[in-house]
Amino acid sequence: MRNILIRKINRAPLPGASCLSISFPALSHGAIIRQPLGGNITHPKRHRTHIIHKYLLMLFSLFLFAACEEVINVNLTEAEPMNVIDASITENSPCIVLLTRSQGFYNNESYERISDAKVELFDEYGNSDVLAESNKDKGLYFSQMIGTVGFTYTLKVTSGNNVYEAKATIPQAIPIDSVYIYRVKIGNEDIYSPCVAFQDPPEEDNYYYTTLYVNGNPMSSIYLDNDEYRNGLKVENILFFDKEDNNDEELKAGDKLRIDMQTLDKGMYTFYNSLRSVAAGGGTNPLTNITGGALGCFKAYNAYWVDYTVSEEDVSAK
Repeated sequence: MRNILIRKINRAPLPGASCLSISFPALSHGAIIRQPLGGNITHPKRHRTHIIHKYLLMLFSLFLFAACEEVINVNLTEAEPMNVIDASITENSPCIVLLTRSQGFYNNESYERISDAKVELFDEYGNSDVLAESNKDKGLYFSQMIGTVGFTYTLKVTSGNNVYEAKATIPQAIPIDSVYIYRVKIGNEDIYSPCVAFQDPPEEDNYYYTTLYVNGNPMSSIYLDNDEYRNGLKVENILFFDKEDNNDEELKAGDKLRIDMQTLDKGMYTFYNSLRSVAAGGGTNPLTNITGGALGCFKAYNAYWVDYTVSEEDVSAK
């Protein structure tokens, strides 16, 4: 366990954001080198995920809602529906594409799926593939081409008279070397938070997207980061824990953690990062790497995860 004293944290909502506030991940910068103490970490494993993130759901998964009592009626102008492309590819896995149509804020119906589109994938060496649409899940397309680290892929989607294209490069997975538990003291309150240590690769830009699971349950907080100012360094990222994600319970001895750290292509990092501006009332759609006027993003990523069991020593006040 490591101790950190935070005398003051500004949790006020951003201007124009009403009750919406940025979660602790915005504070997760710094590089403090320590050896692990306590706990039980399993051998790190590579993790492949084929989860397709719904476009609107990603907005709410990145940020937490602060408590508000006042009811505010917002007049939201209905926009024309747009095509949404939610595509991803990772190492040793096919490209998966979900095509939907956007809808009004107050429309609670299921998203309209786009069927019978032509979805193509090209690599930088001239290989190509036409993605097959699922027979059971309309609007969902799979490639036969498998992702390779360092390869740049071009996605082309043709739907009616609309043509959309995007490029993305699969980054390497970055191993997590160690996991610690930090005691973060805010006023009179102790908050125990996990921390991951890893070696950032030198001479290249790296982008990180980390999720935390407690006893098998995913936490709402998402930790988005890059290696600006610490390129090539040994890095420790504190995943500031919000007990509201965990049924209002702090971390305790015996809790089983899984930490999933994805390395992202720059296009996806820019997309996720721009959601902060949207959530703060920026008035624009998230920045996308897709040309042609569609919403969404083509995500190329890699991932590494570790399991860790919280010990009595990790959560004992010292």
